[in-house]
Amino acid sequence: MKRNGFTLIELILVVSLILILGTFTSAFAARFFTQNGVSNATDELIGDFRQAQVNAMMGKRNGNWGVNYSSNKITLYLGTSFAARTAAFDTTFSVNPSISITGFSDLDFFRMTGTSSATPTISISGSGETKTITVNSQGVATR
Repeated sequence: MKRNGFTLIELILVVSLILILGTFTSAFAARFFTQNGVSNATDELIGDFRQAQVNAMMGKRNGNWGVNYSSNKITLYLGTSFAARTAAFDTTFSVNPSISITGFSDLDFFRMTGTSSATPTISISGSGETKTITVNSQGVATR
């Protein structure tokens, strides 16, 4: 008499292989998402710095513009500082919590000239990937 089906050993081997592949895949995916988050945060910061500078140079809403980073959020704002901003004009971008941004918390761009209040060197890192942004005395942000 011939039996069709799987033996217990075959079933255990297949389940073990699936678990091993799943473990490696999830570790790879987590690293990929963090590295992608570093690139996204870098792009967002560069874009917000440029937008704040252009808004300030154009005299948009008759004020200074700035960019703030706190509590895993990047905020483009209207005002002389983040504390004194007009919150109705805020634009925010959430940053992945496993990403670290150091070297700056608040950067203001002055009306008409577009120059910045500081010249920070900003590091964005996560999962072994680090990107650097510098802002010069004229307010120009570069990678």
